[in-house]
Amino acid sequence: MTTGPDLRLQTPAVLQDSQTEAAPTPRPATFARRADLDWIRVAAFGLLILFHVALVYAPWDWHMHSRHTFGWLAEAILATGPWRLTLLFLVSGAALRFMSRRLTAGETARQRLTRLVPPFLFGVLFLVPPQSWLEALDKGWWTGGLVGWWLHTFSPSQLLRIPLNHLWFVLYIGVYTFAAIALLTRPAWLARLETLLERHLAGWRVLVVPFTYLAVLRMTLFPIFGITNQLPVDWYNHAVSLAVFLFGFAMALREQVWADLERWRKPALAGALVMLVALMALTAHPDGRFFFAIPKSLVYAANQWLTIAAILGYGSVWLRKADGPALRYLTDAVFPCYLVHQTLLVIAVYVVKPWNLAALPEAALLLTVTLGGSLVVYEIVRRTGPMRPLWGLKRHPRPPFAPAAPETPADPARAA
Repeated sequence: MTTGPDLRLQTPAVLQDSQTEAAPTPRPATFARRADLDWIRVAAFGLLILFHVALVYAPWDWHMHSRHTFGWLAEAILATGPWRLTLLFLVSGAALRFMSRRLTAGETARQRLTRLVPPFLFGVLFLVPPQSWLEALDKGWWTGGLVGWWLHTFSPSQLLRIPLNHLWFVLYIGVYTFAAIALLTRPAWLARLETLLERHLAGWRVLVVPFTYLAVLRMTLFPIFGITNQLPVDWYNHAVSLAVFLFGFAMALREQVWADLERWRKPALAGALVMLVALMALTAHPDGRFFFAIPKSLVYAANQWLTIAAILGYGSVWLRKADGPALRYLTDAVFPCYLVHQTLLVIAVYVVKPWNLAALPEAALLLTVTLGGSLVVYEIVRRTGPMRPLWGLKRHPRPPFAPAAPETPADPARAA
């Protein structure tokens, strides 16, 4: 699932205007349900499905490709590419912190294993093989049936090369969870880390410090390792994703950090838009990687963090209490839909491609089948008790649209 001149985050005028804005008074740390994180998670996964549909038409190799290719998608995908998954890792870490605040480290570990391991194994065994089989047929790597492909994929000679496809994200979340649980076993260390983050992210630093970290990684580790989505060798991805996961975990209950994100949301949004235009220009220009790609790396990291900061800030202001039946439904549906969406998309592309449709109706059909089919699958599995744990749902469903108790812990990542 997933890359010159002095580049400044903000102009002095913007900084001056932002500093004159009255800082919001931090809310009491009640730690009630955070609907904003739920909405952010739902929206981010929705963008992920759109992103995968776009990859069918992008000028890169993917699991399955349409007969139509559009070069401009290389720039358009940058609108979400730098920050979408990074935001999901951050929100997942914050969700784990809310969920674990009344549990021991052992209880947290057991709950995460129960919610992540069955869907991951089920997905690897039964959801990914149809994708890899159809890809092999489409690219001429295989001529046999699905059963033969399944037996080949899980033969002893292939065990170290079993495809995970989009389930790499679930594996990473599971591994990163235990880094956070290790902090739970040392409450003094966790409290010290939270205090340290709160101090060093105060005010404008909430924009500059994370950007600096991401920029250094982009300039140093990315040229060497790239992004592989393979756990043992994905060092740049780990340096970014594990860091933001633990960052979300450590800052989730710190109201001053949220207050600073709210205060600086407008400069963050303005900077993110400027950096997006610059990043698209550098990507489109043949010489955009001049000076060892350092300017492009700086612009990429600035867009990456400023967009996340703006989303978190505006989400906290507008959506913190925006709970309701629709959100509850979507929050429960997201993980099952994530598990199945790519399988449905690959099957749809394989079936539709021989029809030689024009690009627009073909894309609309693929999007409808992927989104609609994912929701149909969710409607089926949520009503089937024994199947629910295999799709990341609790074995016993709660009554639909039941209101949340005031102290229900937020878990925007649910299982993911």
